[in-house]
Amino acid sequence: MQHLQKMELRIIFHYLRTLYDFTLDRDSPHMQYQVIIIGGGAAGLVAAIIAGRQKSGNVLIIERNDTIGKKILVTGNGRCNLTNTNLSPGKYYGENTKCLHNIFNRFSCDDAMKFFEGLGVKLKTETDGRVFPFTDRASTIVDALSKEISRLKVKVNLKERVVSLIPIENGWEVKTDKNVYYTKSVILTIGGKSYPQLGSTGDGYDIARKLGHRIVEPRPALVPLELEGNWFKKLQGVKADVEIILTAQEKLIIHRTGELLFTHFGISGPAVLNLSRLIIDYQGKTDFSVLINFLPNYKNSSELDRFLKECWQAEPKKKIINTLIGLTPKKLCFVLLSELNIDTDKQISQMTKKEMQLLAEKLTRWQLQIKRPRSFKESMVTAGGVSIDEINPKTMESFKAKGLYFAGEILDIDGVSGGYNLQFAWSTGYLAGPSVRDCDW
Repeated sequence: MQHLQKMELRIIFHYLRTLYDFTLDRDSPHMQYQVIIIGGGAAGLVAAIIAGRQKSGNVLIIERNDTIGKKILVTGNGRCNLTNTNLSPGKYYGENTKCLHNIFNRFSCDDAMKFFEGLGVKLKTETDGRVFPFTDRASTIVDALSKEISRLKVKVNLKERVVSLIPIENGWEVKTDKNVYYTKSVILTIGGKSYPQLGSTGDGYDIARKLGHRIVEPRPALVPLELEGNWFKKLQGVKADVEIILTAQEKLIIHRTGELLFTHFGISGPAVLNLSRLIIDYQGKTDFSVLINFLPNYKNSSELDRFLKECWQAEPKKKIINTLIGLTPKKLCFVLLSELNIDTDKQISQMTKKEMQLLAEKLTRWQLQIKRPRSFKESMVTAGGVSIDEINPKTMESFKAKGLYFAGEILDIDGVSGGYNLQFAWSTGYLAGPSVRDCDW
């Protein structure tokens, strides 16, 4: 009786082992796909849709997060600035941006807008060519993409991390922490290292490097800036439309206009984020500072000084603080006068000529010393990544490995703020999607 029980156990074990081996067999239709997309972000979702619309084969998205499109939800302060009508290669950084002419000629801003409108998303264009969903909700974009993914029956595996890609005869073996899959083509859209709290850990760089690709050192881009000192903490939360000039060793580098936001550590806002991209490549090599003009309608301190004197003549008994509050945020006025040791209750007529000049100078050229850019945790995008010289810009296929495609932030291309980075993701995802070949297994 005991011998019979042992035999039955061996038979059951053999049956289970055979069943397990079958599920991992490349001949099993349940584990093989025409294309596998690694990363369910902006580029990956568009690539999956375009691949899914092809007549042949099935498509799988492998996403390590518990939902797709997680990073899209935080773009544009939750509104999703999905593209920009001023699109041009000049809005981007990287070792080789010339390839962008080819990429954007194949999938432009207009193409992106038509693509989303085709998914039922109503769009609107705002200041500086920024395009948003009419709802002002990033979830509208994610929902539209998700709905199309579902309609096309693209399979999505969540909470699964790719461990390795192994080239095999006529395709690829994709190993994850849960399964092994086989595919004719792989599209790597795993993202960069920005927003690690949303699942971007830079795993894609290691995978690409092992397959022979050169990685341009990843750095945080479009990040807030830390300032020296602590006086700015009094201004936390204050916003202002300013002109901001970046200087190095007292030499003017570049100037930008836009919204500035004071934080507990320094400054942020669109104008600051774009300047940060110029700083990261020279961090530690030179000292940077910024000059802030809080009243960009006045080109210099002399113009503002004349205006203040006119106020002096028109309303000599008016308090200086009340005059300033009409020009700049209230908190800023108090901090400014405190920095200059000027009594807030002082009447304009009591102001000395020197005080007027100092006030005008401070409002139009307030110098802030930069300590350093913030980390990847607060960066909107990643600078650096897989060298785009090793990628075919017409198809996004690797020159190093047949059947391997790249799209999105993993590549060594990053843009200024304003919808340009999402456009690059849509464009490269679109190009990689139809590049997959028919599965002949």
